[in-house]
Amino acid sequence: MIFYCNKIKLESWGLEELRVIFRKLSNDDKASWFGPAPNEETKNSLGFADLQVVLEKIATSPVAPMRPVRNVPPGKIEANALSEATEILIKQGMIKAYMLDDFFSQYHDETLAERLAEAFNAEYMRLRDHHLAPNNIFAELQSWAGGVQRGTPEHQLAVLTVLAYYFERCDIFEEPRGNNP
Repeated sequence: MIFYCNKIKLESWGLEELRVIFRKLSNDDKASWFGPAPNEETKNSLGFADLQVVLEKIATSPVAPMRPVRNVPPGKIEANALSEATEILIKQGMIKAYMLDDFFSQYHDETLAERLAEAFNAEYMRLRDHHLAPNNIFAELQSWAGGVQRGTPEHQLAVLTVLAYYFERCDIFEEPRGNNP
């Protein structure tokens, strides 16, 4: 729909119009908005210190009562209608997700993993209850866990690693139907 206001042409744009513009942006422009993207060098250099910053930030969030953690059922990405782009982000995080078990086993607070699980679940439920689309929930969880400023590629990968870890544990997002006890 086109409107004219004082000889200024106004058009309403939807998601597809914005995607066309976004695809025309240079990688430098995209990086100025979203921060640099994690690459192979980022994956190789991710360490405990990068994870610790993200985990300690989440640990300061208020926590709901503990609940049992279940295994990730097959088909969870499809059941939650997550996009291919979100699936790629989760898979990138999964590459280093094993590090969190090591981190939690060495960390001085043995309750940290479960407190973080509860914080993630509470934030996920809050976002879900606001009827956000699944991909928007994932993006909001990224900002919640990592901060509004995307930071370095190492920081971004640390955030994706933590999100993937709790996604796999079923602390965030829904299990496929028929897999609940």
